[in-house]
Order: sequence, then structure tokens, then C-alpha cells
Amino acid sequence: MTGSAHAIDVTGVTKTFRAWDRSAGRTLRHPLRRRRERRAVALNDVELHVGQGEFIGLLGQNGAGKSTLIKLMTGLLLPEAGTVRVCGLDPYADREANARNMGVTFGQRTQLWWDLPARDSFAILRDIHGLARPAWRSAVAELDDVLALSAFWDTPVRFLSLGQRVRCDLAAALLHRPRVLFLDEPTIGLDVLVKDQVRELLSRLAGTGDHCVVLTTHDMAEVEALCRRIVVIDRGRVVHDGPRDRLPGADGEPAFVVEFDGPPPALDLLTAEVVSRDGATVRVRPLPGHDRARVTAELLAAHPVRSVVYEGTTAEDVLRRLQGRAPAPRAGR
Repeated sequence: MTGSAHAIDVTGVTKTFRAWDRSAGRTLRHPLRRRRERRAVALNDVELHVGQGEFIGLLGQNGAGKSTLIKLMTGLLLPEAGTVRVCGLDPYADREANARNMGVTFGQRTQLWWDLPARDSFAILRDIHGLARPAWRSAVAELDDVLALSAFWDTPVRFLSLGQRVRCDLAAALLHRPRVLFLDEPTIGLDVLVKDQVRELLSRLAGTGDHCVVLTTHDMAEVEALCRRIVVIDRGRVVHDGPRDRLPGADGEPAFVVEFDGPPPALDLLTAEVVSRDGATVRVRPLPGHDRARVTAELLAAHPVRSVVYEGTTAEDVLRRLQGRAPAPRAGR
């Protein structure tokens, strides 16, 4: 990577698509009338800079521009204005070199060969990326340990369940240990246990500092568990970019109000600290690096808890407030 300390540099990027004004099209009364062409703005002067080792959440409503931005960074689309650089490369002009630096999952779109067992797809990807067999075997074993792939990796991909295929796609994206990882809804269709396993794997990746990870998802619990930085796009513009713990509108520190059936026990928690006690009610504050799900799970697993109420602004609350802030872009004709 040259000329930048960032793994990803998106500078002043604009992208539009051709659309048609259907209200001005042919009708029975006017069969020769032509529909008017217009340009729909997908991204408008977008700036995004992500350092190596960062794990960011890229959020927004459907149609906000997230997928278009991902496709620009992966080299599938070319910007009309501005520049995109990934590990110092132009993703569109240097597609082959860029592909060696990145791993990608696109929701329910598989990168595996449909009629082959998943293990054969992994072998093909090994040859495509030029991986040495010992390194490949080590990577496959590590991914199998976390994602439990070996139970079904000899089954043709077409016969896998959605959850099994998502796990295989995630493994395929990680086989060559990419410097940049784009994850579009990586846990869609997974049951709770497997989703936790995937989150644990992604949390390990975030902790190494070796991977730049961009996550797009509608699962706000996933964002709060994994992402230290949140970028929100609305109507093709970045309306928020900052640390997760400094979300706009997040007043005060988050806390949990825990009610017990009787006198509360002495709480020695790994995920939170006790702030105050009042009869059968205890208020605790999550420790750095622990999200709501982990605190709640620890409280429920080992203590006679009647209820746990979270007091604080969630990523979902902030996303609702931010949506609609960006001015509607005018479509060029």
C-alpha cells in the first residue's frame, strides 16, 4: 500500500444510474410518446477513509447507497466522479490485484460452485489465490473449528441449507487471509448458536488488527457487538461517521437495571460493574468491550434474575434519528 495510511480511501465519489420516468411513458391515448430518461443519484460526494485494522459498520436503509459503495470498493462499478483506492490500488483498474487483497460475502449470493461440494470449492479457491497447501490446510482447519464446516462440506452446495451455505461463503472469503473484508449481511439465516460462533470469529479478526472489515447489516445487535465505528449513509450521503460510543443523541452512559426475585446476591461479573443497589434492584454498567447481549447472557446464566432492562441509546435508535437527514438529491435529466 502506497501513499496512504488507510486501507480504504473513498474521496468525493459520486455515482448515478439511468432511470426512466414511467409517468411520462406511452399510453393508449399517446402510443408514440417516449419515456423521459433521468439520472438517479446513488452516491453524492461520499468521503470514507478506513484504516488497517478497523472494523466499521456501514448502515442505512435499503436503497441508501450501501451496496453501490461496496461495489465501487470491490471494483464491480466505476465512479463517475472522485476516486476509490483499496490498499493503494484502483479497484476497477486493478481488479486482479485487488481481488487478492480482499474477501467478500454478499448476503445470499454464493461464491461457491453450485454443483460441487464446498470442500472442492475451497480447493479451487486455494489454486486461484496461489496458497501453499500447508497454509491452506491450516486455514481450513481453523475455520472448521469455529464454523463446524466438516459435517457438511462434502455435500454439493445446491443441497446445503441457507445457514450452512452462509458459513461456507464466510469461510471462502477468509481462506486467503485478506487484508480487507467486505461483509454484507454475513449472519443472515443463521440460528442463534451459529450466529454467536460467527460473531466470535469476526471478533477475533477485529482483535488482531490485521484486517480492515466493513460490515453492512440490519442487525443492530451485531453492530453493537462488533463495530467500534459506525458510518451511516442516507440518500447517497454520509450523514454520520464516528465511534460507536459517541453516537449522536446518546445521552449518558448505558446501564442495566436488574431486578431479582429476592435480596440480590453479591455480583462478581466479567462483563459489567455494579453501580448502585436499591432493595431487590441493582444497576450495573457494561465494561468496555462488552455489548448488551453478553451482559444480559451473563446475568441470566448465573443469577435468579426476574428482569433486565437496558437504559441507554442503541444503534437502532440513532439510525432512526439519522435517516432522513440528508437532503434529497436532485436527479439530472
